[in-house]
Amino acid sequence: MKSTKELEHEIRQSKEPALLMDPTFSAPDLTEYLRELLSSRGLSVQDVVIGCRLDRSYGYQLFNGTRRPTRNFLLQLSLLLKLAEADAQRLLKIAQRQPLYARNRRDAAVLYGLTHGLTVDETQELLAELGEEGLE
Repeated sequence: MKSTKELEHEIRQSKEPALLMDPTFSAPDLTEYLRELLSSRGLSVQDVVIGCRLDRSYGYQLFNGTRRPTRNFLLQLSLLLKLAEADAQRLLKIAQRQPLYARNRRDAAVLYGLTHGLTVDETQELLAELGEEGLE
């Protein structure tokens, strides 16, 4: 798969718009991306359901594509999977959710949790200490 920078380079260098017909330019499938994330970390949907304290049926609906995940769930998942900030931002982008914004105290706390390896619970505690809304 080509990186975004490689695609941007091809767009700038192309003399014809025909390259835009390539399937490379379709948006990544969120359900497939979620499965890839779990697989790369050796986790199951059940692990996420337990780790994020989700209702079992709701958790499975998120991963089979019948429900659209909330931003809060995606942030919890990012913390649970110990995603790097860039990977968490990519997940939010693929899910068509707002990226984390460092000037927003709540988002900054989540960024802190991601970059310092905090668990979901530890990040929830930090948010509570700051008087910010939790991730549940």
